[in-house]
Amino acid sequence: MLDIVTPESVGLDSGQLARVGEHLAKCYVQPGKIPGSIALVARRGQVCYLDVQGLRDVERGTAMTADSILRIYSMSKPVTTLALMTLLERGLFSLDDRVDRFIPAWKGLRVRKGGSYPMFDTVPCRRPMTIRDLMMHTSGLTYDFMHASNVDAAYRKLRLGRLQEDYTLQDMIDQLAQLPLEFSPGERWNYSVATDVLGYLIEVISGQSLPDYMHSVIFEPLGMVDTAFQISADKVSRFASCYERNLQKQVVLSDDGQDSQF
Repeated sequence: MLDIVTPESVGLDSGQLARVGEHLAKCYVQPGKIPGSIALVARRGQVCYLDVQGLRDVERGTAMTADSILRIYSMSKPVTTLALMTLLERGLFSLDDRVDRFIPAWKGLRVRKGGSYPMFDTVPCRRPMTIRDLMMHTSGLTYDFMHASNVDAAYRKLRLGRLQEDYTLQDMIDQLAQLPLEFSPGERWNYSVATDVLGYLIEVISGQSLPDYMHSVIFEPLGMVDTAFQISADKVSRFASCYERNLQKQVVLSDDGQDSQF
């Protein structure tokens, strides 16, 4: 259980903080825009506000609780970047190191000029991709769901980065080695699989698997006992289902927390 102090004891106002829960209830939970919510405020290392409401499993009518386990999706990006920065602190790489220093198969990456998979017309990159580019999403990589070019169409065709049996980070790295970039590194910003590549670099540089490195360097020291890439059987009952809004703006189930495929 969390130890919760009064907001006033850490210099905050109870009345103002109460508005957080009221806002979530009025604007999101009660209108059915989201099934449930958890809001927590901490100051100076002390939790001073906790609001829990709604459901974590609509189909089963299970209430949201403070110890519910939820997917964090792309919030794993800052955690991955933090993990890599711990290796920077140890002097094991530089932000401006070329990525192909650690991924030799990426030497000579090219940029799409025209064409489509598998017959791309390409030109050389104006400069090599750096680790800084990956961190800043200026690498030239993309995501399959962008639907903006023939490069992301190739990602979709190859199911690059998608959940597949026995699919590994190494498989994704090998696929990317065979595909052109959207643009030369550093030219512009584009949301992408770059952080997945950072995860691969963590494995190469540290010599550990990404889950093991994150656990030993971040999660275990911080007491984050429920944060991991996989959920153990004894915790599944606390795992929240995932919902999304369809084109009709209805909240629909996208992943059953008690019968998840991933």
